[in-house]
Amino acid sequence: MNASPKSINHPALLRAVAAVLLLGVLGMAPAPARADNDKLNGSWVLDEQQSETYKDAAKKVSEQIQKLHKKHRKQGFDGQEHSGGGGNKYYEQQRATQDRIREDSVNIDWSLFDDLNTVMAAKTIKIYQSRMCAVLYDKRIKRLFSINPEGNSYSISGTEIAHDVIGRTVSYFEGQTLVIDTDIKGGDRLMEKFALGASDDELKIVAKYRRTDLRRTVEYTRVYHRGE
Repeated sequence: MNASPKSINHPALLRAVAAVLLLGVLGMAPAPARADNDKLNGSWVLDEQQSETYKDAAKKVSEQIQKLHKKHRKQGFDGQEHSGGGGNKYYEQQRATQDRIREDSVNIDWSLFDDLNTVMAAKTIKIYQSRMCAVLYDKRIKRLFSINPEGNSYSISGTEIAHDVIGRTVSYFEGQTLVIDTDIKGGDRLMEKFALGASDDELKIVAKYRRTDLRRTVEYTRVYHRGE
């Protein structure tokens, strides 16, 4: 059936046709819909050979802090050598005490409370998500979230915020990556990003643990494969 001259001359129709033709000329197409995130669902088993650990990542941060302290000590000694010498014993003792404090502060306690340790070192993960999201860590800690369709934001009423034994959590998607962002009891922060790897049978979890007292972030990646 041929369109009438009246319908062809309709401004809205003409604009729509022009837009389609322009996209074709520019080689552009409408953005595809987000892939089915249900592929994250299922049981996952840790591949220890391909995975990093919180302990090793924390050790690297400690080494970085140690290097920083050594640099500061060297700068302090250099300043003392060029100060003309003859400083009084009170200030020398004070500097020595401060040096010892800095040395001691390198021995950081990286231990985690039990439930948090389970979440950050789980050897098995089970995920089920639709509008709500449930994550089971080592068949021991179950966390339930409301996935925020608006992304990294939440309402004043706090309806997208979940509270559990770990802390206060907001969860959302960044493209095909599930983000679980938790303010931990005590003031630290844990962000986990769940995404499929090279295939639908591989899951990668990037964990970022922020120590507010040190202003340092421990980051490590774990790799999982589908299991029973």
